[in-house]
Amino acid sequence: MNKFPISPLFIPGNKIEWIAKTFDKGADSIIVDLEDSVPLVEKDQARKSLQAHLAQTTYEGILIVRTNPISDESGQLDIELLTKSDLPIDAFMLPKVEEGNSIDELPDVDVIALLETPDAIKNIEQIASNTKVKGLALGGADLSASLGSTMDWDSLLYARSKLVIEAASNNLFSIDSPFMDIDNLQSLEVESKKSKALGFNGKAAIHPTQIDIIKRSFLPTDQEITEAKEIIKAFNDSPSAVISFNGKMIDNPVILSLEKRLRLVGIDPKNID
Repeated sequence: MNKFPISPLFIPGNKIEWIAKTFDKGADSIIVDLEDSVPLVEKDQARKSLQAHLAQTTYEGILIVRTNPISDESGQLDIELLTKSDLPIDAFMLPKVEEGNSIDELPDVDVIALLETPDAIKNIEQIASNTKVKGLALGGADLSASLGSTMDWDSLLYARSKLVIEAASNNLFSIDSPFMDIDNLQSLEVESKKSKALGFNGKAAIHPTQIDIIKRSFLPTDQEITEAKEIIKAFNDSPSAVISFNGKMIDNPVILSLEKRLRLVGIDPKNID
């Protein structure tokens, strides 16, 4: 995946007509959910309809499919059907992943591991080190239910911190859990800014009204993009390991952070003039 999903919006897998509408509303990425939002009796038809639709349609945004758990037959059928042909699916989000080796038997696909159980957090290091895994996402609702905790920021701070550390250590992108109070956009903005400050690359959305707030919270401004380019160029042009730029000390860790900032908007920091 060349770009990070900043504000991936969940849409039901049995509402494929919503895909185009959601991209039109400004979503940079969509998670088509074949798991929780599709009733059991509709799962077979949902995966077949999605396969047929994607065989004829492509989208400019990032398209992610959340399958059913691959430990279940339904999840295995999702993967089998949706990887039979070359479909415009950028990644598969796998729910209930608890061990790294559970992914080994999958076809050669990009995986976003959805961490939503205590065992997933406990085993996050081996999950993150699996070569198929390109991103980690926090499933706060299921995790808090398993823990018997609330879903607020402080209750899940340990899980968030551990996820961000493992993602950074393995060069993966990270997606924070959705904010469930749809009408409370002010608190969504506060939590989104906390997520970015902690190191997350994006935050999942459950309603279109959340998209713009999440994107504004995570994406760099034009001024920040320009500054990042100038600093990286100055650092690359210098023979020194540490430089001063507008009164700021710049070393390699700072450069790595600025490069991540540029990748959020699809700019390859290696191709800066």
